[in-house]
Amino acid sequence: MQASLFRRSAILIEKDSLHCRLYEDVLSVYGFNVYTARSAMDGLMKVRETEQDLVIINTEVAEESFLEKLISKMKLERTSHLMPIIGLSVYNLECKKNISKILDAFLTKPISIDRFIESVLACVESRGNGCEGINN
Repeated sequence: MQASLFRRSAILIEKDSLHCRLYEDVLSVYGFNVYTARSAMDGLMKVRETEQDLVIINTEVAEESFLEKLISKMKLERTSHLMPIIGLSVYNLECKKNISKILDAFLTKPISIDRFIESVLACVESRGNGCEGINN
């Protein structure tokens, strides 16, 4: 795949600094400016500040009921109502079925770089129309 000619923006909500660096590096290669948030609330504040093309959130950054409310709030913001939200987890889809229902895509770690970027690009390209079939 080739990097985009146009810069896009993404918010990465992840506590683990190694994962932050990996995802940030991959996204940068594919034309994204990445804002890294270490907490769910920091991510929400960034969503409210400026329009983003994508949010990627590690579903372990906060309790699931809190994340459900947070993601619902993000989807109501005027800056992000069409923005896809991808969830990442070390737990499979069955363990995270409540939260995975409100996400546009859900990926289980470990994720191959190819699978990760394919999912990201598919979600961004279908912005506002969902990212059907990108759950594993």
